[in-house]
Amino acid sequence: MKWSQRFAYLACSLSIGVFSSFNNFTLSLWLSTFTTSYFLISLMGNTRSFEGALISPATGAWSDRTWLGWLGRRRPFILVGGLSSALLLAATPHIARLPLPVDLAEVGWLPADVGTLAPAILAIFLFTMAFNVMDDIHSALMVDLTPPGAERNWLSSLKVVTNMAGQAGILILGAFLWHDGVPDSAFLVTGGIMAAGVLSTVLGVREPAPGAAVSDASVRSESGQDSGERATLGTFWTHYRGAMVFCLVWFAYWFGVNAVLPLVSLYTRDILGASVGEAQLLPAVLLLSTTLFAAPMAMLGTRYGKRRVFSAGLAVMGVAALTGLVITTKEMGAVVFLLAGVGNAASMVLHLPLMADLVPRRHMGAAAGILAASASIAAPLASAMAGGLSDTFGPRVIFAMMAVFTGLALVLMLGVRRQAEPAGERLAMATPQAQPV
Repeated sequence: MKWSQRFAYLACSLSIGVFSSFNNFTLSLWLSTFTTSYFLISLMGNTRSFEGALISPATGAWSDRTWLGWLGRRRPFILVGGLSSALLLAATPHIARLPLPVDLAEVGWLPADVGTLAPAILAIFLFTMAFNVMDDIHSALMVDLTPPGAERNWLSSLKVVTNMAGQAGILILGAFLWHDGVPDSAFLVTGGIMAAGVLSTVLGVREPAPGAAVSDASVRSESGQDSGERATLGTFWTHYRGAMVFCLVWFAYWFGVNAVLPLVSLYTRDILGASVGEAQLLPAVLLLSTTLFAAPMAMLGTRYGKRRVFSAGLAVMGVAALTGLVITTKEMGAVVFLLAGVGNAASMVLHLPLMADLVPRRHMGAAAGILAASASIAAPLASAMAGGLSDTFGPRVIFAMMAVFTGLALVLMLGVRRQAEPAGERLAMATPQAQPV
C-alpha cells in the first residue's frame, strides 16, 4: 500500500478522532449550561447511540454488496455520512436555539429540562446517526486495503495514532481557546475539520475492485469450508461463532468505557477540582498515552497474538478503573488516565484486525457493522445507568461500572477463537509456522 493511500485513509481517522473527542468530552460541558442532570448529559454526550445498532449492521452489509465505479464500495457511505454529520454538528448551537412549535413543559411526564434541550437533542441524534454511517465503514475499508498480518496491524496502529492525535488536538485547542465555556465557534471548527478529513479520504483512496482484493486468511466454518451464505446474524452464529463472542466482548468493553466517557470531564471538574479548561485537558493524557502505545501494541499483537495482547489491555483498563475509585487530585487523575491509555491502545489497535481474522473479507462490512452495533447498544445503556447512579451517588461511581464490565469482557475473551480451532484451545500462542491471532 502506497504512503499516499495511507495518508488519504488516515485523514478520515483524524476526523473521527476530532468528532469523538468533542462529542465525549466537550459536548458534556456545553450541555451542562442547559441542565444539571447527569442522566441527560451522559445520555446525549456519547458517540454511540441506539440508532447505531440498526444503522451500522445495515450499512455495513449494504456496502459489502455495493460498487459505484470510481467511488468504490465503502467511500459513498463515508462521503454521505461524514459530510452530513459535520454539517449537522456545526449547526447544532443554532438548532438548539430554534423555538419549538409546542411547549414541552406542559407535557407532564417529561422532565422539565427536556423542553429546553429538545432541539439540541434532535441535532445530536441526527449528527450521531450520520457519524455511525461513516465510522464503521471506514474501519471495514482498512481490511479491504491491507492483507492480514503485520501490514494490517501497522495500519491499524497508525489509524489509532491519527485518531488519538485528532482527539488530543481538539481538546488542547479547547483548553486554550474555550477555557471559560464552549462557544458556537467550537462546533464550527470541529465540523470543518471533520469535513476536510472525509473529503481527503474519499478523493485520495483507491479501493480494490471486487475480486481484486489481496488474498485474506482462510476463515472456515465448522465443516471446514468457508460459507457462501449471505451475511446474517444466523450465518455469523453458525459459521463464525468466535466473531459473535467477540461482539459480546466489545459490548462489555464499551459498556464499561461509555459509563465513564460522557461524564469524565464533569468528574474531573466536580471531584478532582479541575477548571473547565483543565477538564478538557486531563482526558488528553489518556489520548496521548494511547497514541504513544499504539505502535508497540501492534508489534506485540503480531509477535504474541492479538487475543493475548487484547486481553492484557483489558486487564490494565480494569486496574485503572479501580484506581479511579479512590483518587482525589488532578495529579492522581493524570496518572490514572495515563494507565488507562495503555490498555485502551491494545483494544483500539487490535479489535478490527482480530475480527478480520474471524470472518472472511467478503463479510467484513457486515462484521464491522455488527461489532459497532454491540457498542451502539452498550453505549446508551451504560450512559443511562451511569447517569442515574451518578445523580444518586456522585460521578465517582462511573469507575465502579467500568471495573465490573472490563472484567466481564476479559472473561468472555476465553471464547474468542476461530471456529476450526479445537474446543480446548484458548488464547494460545501461535506456532512459528502460523500467524498469531
